[in-house]
Amino acid sequence: MAEAEPARLVHRLPGRVRLKVDGRRGDRAWFDAVALELALIETIRSVEANPRTGSLLIHHEGPLERLSDELAGRGLVRVEELEPREVPLPHRLAERAAAVDAGLRRATAGELDLRGAALLGLLALAIVQAARGQLAGPALSLLWYASSLARGGR
Repeated sequence: MAEAEPARLVHRLPGRVRLKVDGRRGDRAWFDAVALELALIETIRSVEANPRTGSLLIHHEGPLERLSDELAGRGLVRVEELEPREVPLPHRLAERAAAVDAGLRRATAGELDLRGAALLGLLALAIVQAARGQLAGPALSLLWYASSLARGGR
């Protein structure tokens, strides 16, 4: 590995840190190589690399400052600030939705994603409201939202 990639500290707890390497987002080969290299460091207990989000979740021993120096010294990542910046709520929500979507896809072998789950949920709620006789209000609204999702959210 040549020069250390800049990394942004997203979250930190004692023994656990999440870094974002935005410049390498989507680069599976780089994240795989870094995860293998990190696994060789004695103070690191485990690493989860997610190329899709550009994220490294590292469980480690000792202070973050020492880990940061080790990562930079090996030319892996350079943590630019040791305190996380506040990430705006819309970005945090988008990251959570992407994680739920990826989990659903993984759990259903690609058969269901977040949009499909929302569509099924809205259809189920519309059926419940229709069974209760609530046709003019909630059932029609839920069917409208479901049809919007089915058309691709337009």
